[in-house]
Amino acid sequence: MGIISYAGGLGLITLSVYIMVVGRDLMVPFVISVAIWHLINTLSGYYHRLNIKNISLPKPLCFIASILTMILALNFLFDMIGSNIADVKAAAPIYQENLLKLSARVHDLLGFQTQTNFTQLINQINITPFISNIAGTMASIAGNAGLILIYVLFIFLEQASFHKKLKALLTDSDQAIKIEAIISTISQKVETYVAIKTFVSLLTGIACYVVLILNDVDYASFWAFIIFLLNYIPTVGSMLAVLFPALLSLVQFPTFTPFLIIITSLGCIQVLIGNILEPKLMGNSLNLSPLVVMLSLALWGSIWGIAGMFLSVPFTVILMIIFSEFPKTRPIAIILSQNGKI
Repeated sequence: MGIISYAGGLGLITLSVYIMVVGRDLMVPFVISVAIWHLINTLSGYYHRLNIKNISLPKPLCFIASILTMILALNFLFDMIGSNIADVKAAAPIYQENLLKLSARVHDLLGFQTQTNFTQLINQINITPFISNIAGTMASIAGNAGLILIYVLFIFLEQASFHKKLKALLTDSDQAIKIEAIISTISQKVETYVAIKTFVSLLTGIACYVVLILNDVDYASFWAFIIFLLNYIPTVGSMLAVLFPALLSLVQFPTFTPFLIIITSLGCIQVLIGNILEPKLMGNSLNLSPLVVMLSLALWGSIWGIAGMFLSVPFTVILMIIFSEFPKTRPIAIILSQNGKI
């Protein structure tokens, strides 16, 4: 009976992964809409907790303020990325020329007699189509904005009846209390993670912006915002956040000095904030094994791409909390945890 049970569980997991891969185009906009819905509710709660002369803002007003905040944030996101991609695309030929000059300097420094083959290789690297592909990806995301908006609207309409449906489904009062406790724990841990990660990413983005603007790097505000976003992706995001602006400085300036300054400065910022400050703020609030974080990043990234990378940690936290509440899946939760305590 135990073998049949485990085989059924394995089959269910396999089927779930298959559905997520095949239905990616349908599920990713829905998951993004759920994340936006959760953020709006979280912002509304924060606004309600603000006291002005011991007076809290009414909940309807807080809800409207959180929706307006989200709309302004998304509008800022698309405007900044769209306008800067157009500027980078226009500057691509200049970067291409600087890349050729840089290759010549490298050959001179290394003492090579000929650079024909390497120059031909550089000529094959055309930056413009790469920028165009990024613009196309952003246009695709913008194209799904209407669908995401519809999903968010219907989730809010469903929110009012969710608890009623849950009580109707769970006739056992003890079971209902347990499920409510699981939902509350998931909401609290995800909210804590998002709040701390947002603060740390914002601090990192501001510090990196100062470094980039002092070194006259093109589109400093754009790259600072990209660094802010990439910091939500564990480990890999921090590495890319250092690499991208450094590579831009490499093709923007005719010397190596700005590149060395930028990659060293941004690397130090990431180490100080990401490896020292963030762990102190997070503490054991997530209790996820670092190895599990990396594996979940690879898994969700392979299933849902960039969106999966952003959602990998919240998804893994949710799964660990759910697994910890049932005796048969509790060992899985222990394996996922950092110290075995759940």
